[in-house]
Amino acid sequence: MTKLDCTKSVVTFIVGAGATKIVSAIVQNNTARESIIDKVTVTAGSVVLGMMAADATKLYTNAKIDAAAAWWKENVSS
Repeated sequence: MTKLDCTKSVVTFIVGAGATKIVSAIVQNNTARESIIDKVTVTAGSVVLGMMAADATKLYTNAKIDAAAAWWKENVSS
């Protein structure tokens, strides 16, 4: 595993975890959960939305890290 791969893994994990936490908190705080079925479905939905947001932010973050590494390689390291 290269330094770039290690950096990407750490950054995408942190960004993905943050996105999941934020989306889950928004859904939980803005949804009425009165019955057991409501609680289960809202929780399941917030987990899925959190995972979707995490996947999207991971793709975005990886692309930005790759672009920054390419810029660095082209302009700084010679």
